[in-house]
Order: sequence, then C-alpha cells, then structure tokens
Amino acid sequence: MKNKIGLVALFVLLLAMCQGVFAQDGSRKDQATKAMTDTMQARLSLNDDQYKKVYDINAQFLSKLGSIKQEGGGKLAKFQKLKAADQERDAALKPLLSDDQFKKFQEYKKARREEMKENYRNSKS
Repeated sequence: MKNKIGLVALFVLLLAMCQGVFAQDGSRKDQATKAMTDTMQARLSLNDDQYKKVYDINAQFLSKLGSIKQEGGGKLAKFQKLKAADQERDAALKPLLSDDQFKKFQEYKKARREEMKENYRNSKS
C-alpha cells in the first residue's frame, strides 16, 4: 500500500512538473516533444525514420498527459490514466525500436522514475 501511495505521489509530481508545458501554446508543446525525442535519439541512436515516428508517438503521449492533467478526479484515477498512457506509448514504440533500443529505453525510464522518487523523498524532508 505504501508503495502505491509513493507511485501515486510520483505521478502527481510528474503532472506538476509538466504543468507549465501544457499550459502554454502549441509551440511550447512542440518544444517539449522535440526535447523528449531528441533525448531519445541521443540515448537510443534513432535513425531519421525512427525519429519522425517517435516524435509523433511522443506528441500523442504528451497530449494525453495534458488531457489527464486537465481532467478532474482523484490522484489514483490520474495515476491509472497516466500508467495506461505510458503503456500505450510503450506498445507503440516496441515494434518501431530494435530490441536493444527498447531495452535501453526501458532502462532510461526506470532510472528517471528512481530519480523522481528520490527528488520527491528529498522534497519531503
């Protein structure tokens, strides 16, 4: 139960961090999508075709995050929607990336998650 509360808090923190991105105009969203995709290109060595497709997937993902943030509802409901959006993005990326690239992507996500948890813990103390 404590772990679930921590995960909910983590995703609420993620939403709070993304607040500025989604409150701005379309160019701000484009910048966030480009930054996310550029990071993935650097870490995963995406080719040009992959970059374009990953960009589109990331744009959809960030749009969903913005919608989830704007919706009402409790933290647990938002967490579940965020988790579903993340799983949808993974499902879209998996056939696009090589096995090695997808593994690196999953490792990067795990490291970012741990980093966010640590930042959350530090902010509470």
